[in-house]
This record gives sequence, C-alpha cells and structure tokens, in this order.
Amino acid sequence: MTLILSEADVEGLLNMDEVVGVVEEAFRRKGQGEAENFMRTRTRGASSTLSVMHASMPYLGRAGLKAYLSSKAGTNFVVILFDAADSKPLAVMGADMLGRFRTGAASAVATKHLYRNASGSVAILGSGKQALTQILALRSIMSVEEVRIWSPNERSRGAFARALEEKGFAAKAFGSPEQAVRGAQIATTITSSTLPFLDGGMLRGVSHANICGSNVPTHAEISTDAVASFQTVAVDDLAQAKFEYGELIRAAEAGQFSWDSAVELGEVVAGRRRPEGRTLFKSGGAAIEDVAVANALYESARAGGPFLDVKLV
Repeated sequence: MTLILSEADVEGLLNMDEVVGVVEEAFRRKGQGEAENFMRTRTRGASSTLSVMHASMPYLGRAGLKAYLSSKAGTNFVVILFDAADSKPLAVMGADMLGRFRTGAASAVATKHLYRNASGSVAILGSGKQALTQILALRSIMSVEEVRIWSPNERSRGAFARALEEKGFAAKAFGSPEQAVRGAQIATTITSSTLPFLDGGMLRGVSHANICGSNVPTHAEISTDAVASFQTVAVDDLAQAKFEYGELIRAAEAGQFSWDSAVELGEVVAGRRRPEGRTLFKSGGAAIEDVAVANALYESARAGGPFLDVKLV
C-alpha cells in the first residue's frame, strides 16, 4: 500500500527541529559517501517547465524524487518515496511546505557548521513565503538576537516584521538592503531577484551568508565581488551548482571565484573539510533534503494515525 499525504497532512506533520536534524544527517551521510544526490533536470514546454530531482539514501533504505511543474498558474510540488529493498512506492505527498521547511533547514545546517557561534543578529533579504521558515530554522540551532528585514515591497516587509514579533522575535524592517545587513552577523537572501542587490562592500561586516533565492543560472542576488570576499564558499551539491547557481557562475566567469575552491556542505558536516574565515553557503535545493524529510514524514504518519492508503502497484 502507498500512503497519500496532502499538503494539509504534510503541514500538520512537519516539525522544524526534526527537519533540521534529518537534513543535517542527510548532509553528513552525503559527505561520508553514504547518500547520492542527482542534480535537477528541467523540461521546458511552450508555457511551463517541469523540474525533476532525485536521490538514493542507502542509510535509510529509501530512494525518491521530487517533481514540480511551473507555469503562469503557479507551481505544484510532489515527492514520491520508494522502499529501496523491494522497490515499492511507500508514499506520495504534497511538497510545497516540505520544500519551505527543508530549504530553511539547509540554511540552518550551513549556519551551524560554517558560522559556528551560538548567537547572532540576522538580516533576511526577502519576505515571501520562503522567508519565515528560514528564521524558524535558524532559531532551532542558535539564539537569534534580532531579525533585520528588507524586501522590495514596503508593506510586505512590514507585515513580515509583525509576524516575526508575534512569534517572539525582535524584528525590524528597513528601507534598503544595505541598512538591513548593517550590524548583522548573518545574512540570508531568499528573493526572486534576477539582478544582484548586495555587493561586497555591503556585506563586509557579515560573518556568514546563506544565498538561497535562485537556482537559475541567469539570476543572482549578490555580486561577483561579494562572492570573492568570502574565504569559504560551500554548496549543497557541486555538480548542480556548476549548472544552476548564477552567483557562482558569474563570479567564476569573471575570474573572482574558482570552482576548485568550493566545498560541499556535506564534507563540512562530516568533518572532512574545515571552513576558514568568512563563509558563504549557496543553496539551490538538493534532492537528498527532500527524500530525507519525506522519509521522516512517512514514518511519523505511519506511527501517528490513519491517513489515506491506496494500492498503486
């Protein structure tokens, strides 16, 4: 039987502390060679794009994929989880909220292992649907002293500040990216911007940055000189980064960054590489994150109550 979990089911099962833990373990196992990530592929139609990414997780006994279609009508996400031993489809689940949680969790794991401090002030650039889980995930691994917010829409950034205050954060909205990052030790970008809005000078006081807004090679949130200003540049998946991560592609083409110097986050989490100086994590989203979280949700659903089961095969 195959478990079917709707978006509402998934949202009810998600727990940020648990998600951060399973994503951290997924990166550790990848760094140890015990999980295999396969980069995203895209099929473009006349008015839509289908994206598919998949991973094999031998330590869990699972394999799976995430697929999503984007069009003018929006984007819908689905994860399919398989039992690696008998090839049975264990679950099919909505993956919008799953994606928001795992993306925030990846930033938290990177911050834990690259920033390596117990507290700090956080600047977040972006106030859309992915922004809240970035901050909630950081709170699971450190004390967030203050959240400094910028996004292009004044009303949106103000509403986000109020929403964070209701959740117990000290939060303030600012009128420019430079004002938001001033005084912050950590900066997280999670926007849909196609052009850089942060340069090296703006980021000079930032110890660690999570750059999360785009996995399209023609888009970038920070400038090439900003990339060059960080001593350690980590990515979730290096093969995928070379095809998709616009900030790093542009910096490499400009001679301000070398792919040979990049490290995979899994290597850091596994203790095989040690970060130095100011650190940057470029996140584009890796399938190991989706499969690890989907497996945790599947196990929780099986243990916690009745959900829809169907016979697919």
